[in-house]
Amino acid sequence: MVDPIVLGLDIVADSVSLALPAALWAVLFLLAWEHTPFAESIGFGRWAFWLLLPGALLASLALLPIAPVSYDWVAVSLAGAIFPLIVGALAFGRAAPPLGRSFARYLAFLTVEAATLFVLVLPASGPLVSSLGVGGTGAAGGMIVAVALASIVWALVALVLFARGPPADPSRPGSGSGRVVGFSLALTTAVLASTFAATAAIPGVGIVEQFPEYLMPPIGAGLVAAALAPRIFPGREAYALPTAYLTTTFGVLLGADLLRQPPLYGTGPAGLYTIGGAGVLDLVYLSGLLALGTALLGHLAAGRRFTPVDGGTGATVPTPLGLLALSFREGVRGELGASLGHADAAAREAALQAHRLLDLPPPPTERPWQGLPVPGWVVADQANLDAVSRAGTTDVREGFRAWLTARWLVNIGRELGIRRFGSVGARAAAFVLDLAIVILPAVAIWFALALTIPGDLDALLSNVGYNAAIYGFVAIAFLYLVLVETVTGTSPGKRLVGLAVRDRHMQVPAFSSALVRNVSILPVLTVVALGGAIAVAFSLKVSSLGNVSIDGVALPAGLFALGIVVGVVIGGVALLSALGALLIVLTSERQRLGDVWAGTWVVRDRPVVLPPSPLAPAPAPAPPAPPGPTRSS
Repeated sequence: MVDPIVLGLDIVADSVSLALPAALWAVLFLLAWEHTPFAESIGFGRWAFWLLLPGALLASLALLPIAPVSYDWVAVSLAGAIFPLIVGALAFGRAAPPLGRSFARYLAFLTVEAATLFVLVLPASGPLVSSLGVGGTGAAGGMIVAVALASIVWALVALVLFARGPPADPSRPGSGSGRVVGFSLALTTAVLASTFAATAAIPGVGIVEQFPEYLMPPIGAGLVAAALAPRIFPGREAYALPTAYLTTTFGVLLGADLLRQPPLYGTGPAGLYTIGGAGVLDLVYLSGLLALGTALLGHLAAGRRFTPVDGGTGATVPTPLGLLALSFREGVRGELGASLGHADAAAREAALQAHRLLDLPPPPTERPWQGLPVPGWVVADQANLDAVSRAGTTDVREGFRAWLTARWLVNIGRELGIRRFGSVGARAAAFVLDLAIVILPAVAIWFALALTIPGDLDALLSNVGYNAAIYGFVAIAFLYLVLVETVTGTSPGKRLVGLAVRDRHMQVPAFSSALVRNVSILPVLTVVALGGAIAVAFSLKVSSLGNVSIDGVALPAGLFALGIVVGVVIGGVALLSALGALLIVLTSERQRLGDVWAGTWVVRDRPVVLPPSPLAPAPAPAPPAPPGPTRSS
């Protein structure tokens, strides 16, 4: 007989699990795109959206191996754990600057706490694992109580150590970081303990959560952070949002994966145990977003607005085309004053961008085109556009003419700087060189593993260590490219062909920008990893496959399959590269998808020297017309 209550709970649980990711992505999108200055000021700008949604989806097969445990392997998922942790850590730097010192204190305390709790759960193995359930009795119940008591002690220690610091001063950004760290540690500990009680470890399945208990820790963390924001962040209450996200992400990571996963090691067939392994559907990934959304609702319920914190730090540089598009939309809505202002700003930004690309000194504010090889009428058009923008207009035709003028000036600025961008051929050559640099060591490792792993082809492809090397290549190659671009502003392949990666200020990109721009390479790395490792396996295990007959001709099945795999890999890489090259050609700033998301350029090391062209002086005001004959009515 079907229990209607159980059936109803199952339906609700399945509905929530299906609807929750889409709802949280919508919240993240609205926050990052509809309230951009506010979102950027708290560390959740558009880069976080690109990393947590499309970036995480593209990184679904990127796993970073940590260590072998018995005959199992432990890895960390880029999508389900590393990306959320990076976003939370960088956002935490806004709430408790400086990031290096505050986050180091936070991590040091959590490391000691996690090690202590790990000792409590480590003895649980074998038959004890099956009893680790929510609300369990005996050993499981005692373990939950022990973790809860230890967590309470650690939370009190955190409050004593850090909450006695000086209170935050709204007039001094960065003050009161000690209290923020103490509050964050206490909240993380609470999430850790409640998550441990709401999850279970089942051999052969993994870590499972109980509905609706697993929703309570992130919702509670978001509500607590929003409620206590006036005391913890006086004058900067919006910092409750990144704090809720960080504490929940770390709390779920420790309470579920770190404390629940070890008892599974060595309890069954060899497996690849992955922290955050479910990717965008993992509890670590979703809990932080749920806490962020809950804190946002609490923020709005308290009557707080989307006002940027601390003057809106972290704002991105507007693009000329973006400002031009905004101007057009405002003109269509009849907002002529705003449309003129953004049209004028688009033309000015185009001139400044050309100066940066040509390595010219900044021009005077009143003459943005000075020093550029442009004819005098460009200066006159900019001066007229400035005058119209200051004076304003109610004439739609006058506003549209001003927009057309701005569009021409933007095109001129684009033509001046476009030669600085790397060509498709140079970028393709750099990509091939970089791909060769990361693939050659991986192929050597795959060959070494394939030679030492006994058995046939099936045994090799199902080996846990071999699979860890496959998925690990994607993660390690990706992180390698991110780090070299962050540190040096280029990569070995780009350096050899004279290219570099720069942000819109022509500076070496920040770590977050390098991270976002390289997520678009993940599909290529995934194809190479899967195809390359399978090709290595076929090349060494061909004798176990026999022959195939094609039109009466007997061919070794292994070599035939190897040719197919190599062809698929080459075709897949070529197709993905062709799509990237097409986007580079079609975009006005020669950007591929990752560059568009991150706001970065791939430029030549040295600017193209253009012949100087003296500008005509700004047009003098016309003399007043002589008075004409008067007419009397």
